[in-house]
Amino acid sequence: MKTNIYDEIPYTKHIYQQTQPNYIATTATLFGMEPPPVATCRVLELGCASGINTIAMAQAIPDGQFIGIDYATTQIAEGQANINWLGLTNITLQAIDFNDINLGKFDYIVAHGVYSWVAASSQTRLMQICQQHLQPNGVAYISYNTYPGWHTDHMLRKMMLYRTRHLSEPKEKLKQAKELLSFFMEANKHKYDSYSLSLRKELEHVSKLDENYLVHEYLEEYNTPILFSEFIEQANQHGLQYITDMRTPFVATQDFAFQDSLEFDLIETEQYLDFLRNTSFRETLLCSQNIILDRNLSPSKIDNLYISAPLKPSAKDYKPEEALAKFANLAGETVLSVTSPLLKAVCLCLGETWPQNLSFDNLMRQVKQLLKMMDIEISAADIDEVKTMLLEFYLKKIVELSVYPPNFTLNISEFPIASPIARLQSQTSKQVTNLRYEIFTFNFATCSILQYLDGEHNRDSLLQILQKNIDNGDLVLYQGEDNSIEVNPKELKDFLLSNVENILQDLAKKAYLIG
Repeated sequence: MKTNIYDEIPYTKHIYQQTQPNYIATTATLFGMEPPPVATCRVLELGCASGINTIAMAQAIPDGQFIGIDYATTQIAEGQANINWLGLTNITLQAIDFNDINLGKFDYIVAHGVYSWVAASSQTRLMQICQQHLQPNGVAYISYNTYPGWHTDHMLRKMMLYRTRHLSEPKEKLKQAKELLSFFMEANKHKYDSYSLSLRKELEHVSKLDENYLVHEYLEEYNTPILFSEFIEQANQHGLQYITDMRTPFVATQDFAFQDSLEFDLIETEQYLDFLRNTSFRETLLCSQNIILDRNLSPSKIDNLYISAPLKPSAKDYKPEEALAKFANLAGETVLSVTSPLLKAVCLCLGETWPQNLSFDNLMRQVKQLLKMMDIEISAADIDEVKTMLLEFYLKKIVELSVYPPNFTLNISEFPIASPIARLQSQTSKQVTNLRYEIFTFNFATCSILQYLDGEHNRDSLLQILQKNIDNGDLVLYQGEDNSIEVNPKELKDFLLSNVENILQDLAKKAYLIG
């Protein structure tokens, strides 16, 4: 198999929350589907690169089966090395072409960063794979660049391709493209006509991109944006229908209204939304046309879901008896104002258990116990009110819903264990993905500790790790004016133990620990 640009300059290695089976299945469930159980799902990821996204699925769902496909042999080799290090046995990575795929049926098929970046024949083959290899109730996730938002990006891509048209070496192409961007930014900085302002905005955006991403988004042979309606037309030709988009589920029916004189179907509505919002990227879910979808959010859909929300009373001196209660998110922004004792209790219970999830039944048990202390009984109508409220909060991105919540613990054991993938990432990067598929940036001390949370190191041994980093000069806790460090040994030990404990507490609260 010949070497390609993805071998020479690997694609950016990330774990994408929206592609994980739990998030896909939850969204499909809300649209009336009965998707395959996540706990035992079989997943195919097309264009998996080094496989880190597929590996995250395999780690989170031990009873599932996962296959990642990519034609970049060096990336597949890197991914296989990571799988061996992690000790995973439910995942396979293969360096093969799309045309060679014959792997049976899958519950979920994921193609992130593939469709727009391959030839038209490969786009057709991707749709065929979804048509032929999805289970009858399976779901496919496909991301792609869209017009009208990509018109400006496409123009900038053409400029960079023109500049590098005589070059074949990817790294030299990258160098020349970056120089062109710098030239354009300098030449354009004092111009204020509409074109220059638009170009400057795009130049500022592109100049901040990761180099690997810049190469594959702007300098690759293929990058073919498409209208959403054209994409859906292609899907329909392969027996697939539109469910929704992961970035904006329910958006067309919730926050957009056309004039009464205009009558549009769902696809037309979504297309006009793209025109109005200058949409440049979509993450679309597809399923068989044989499935009857239910796009109406009914309270009954909450019954079998898990709920979580980072809600805390905005006021430090919160009093339950006060008529109006305001609740804030993690950023401290007030996102809710409620007067009902029932809804206050729901917010409090969710906030107390965050970041963990509660089943709806468990949530209601806690709510009932809380209200019982206030001599308040709740009725069946009250329960329906809670379901309605949770759906409303989900649409406003205040509440998270899940069919298969992530498994982590807030308790710190004597010999803590962190997510294996997080331990792997912390060896080479400050950006580390937690068990909720969120990315946090950590300092050197936290990364040093995180690497050793393998169930074999207690707090004393973790302290020794920090001490060794200090002795090696990798970690400096205090430096005087004369560049000397003077710390009482007893004080240093107490400080390091406190630091270790703070790091462990932070990692627990951010959903990195499994034991």
